[in-house]
Amino acid sequence: MLGAVELSVWGAESYAARSAALAGARAGSVAGAQPSIATTVAVDALAPSLVGAVAGQWCPGAPGEAPEVWVCAKDLGTAVEVIVGGSAPVPVPLTGEGGLPLHADVVLQKEMFTK
Repeated sequence: MLGAVELSVWGAESYAARSAALAGARAGSVAGAQPSIATTVAVDALAPSLVGAVAGQWCPGAPGEAPEVWVCAKDLGTAVEVIVGGSAPVPVPLTGEGGLPLHADVVLQKEMFTK
């Protein structure tokens, strides 16, 4: 029964990570938006869903230690990419050390206006 609780929490947090990445990518794909906007929107969207963790801005390869749950937004030229990664704390410690892995990666084309 405790395993089912842990699996349910992981499923909800994984869905929240995907939804936050999508929200950030949508915000970042608006004409004139910067990756920082995408990151802020994704972190704000993810915050209420995390149990016992705080999401922060960080990109793989960046200096410094990664937060437990991190959000990285990149400008790819004609598209924006938002990645959510890390691990959320385990509510029921059945699997030992570590947390529940989270990963979501969304790429959306930027808005383009033509006459």
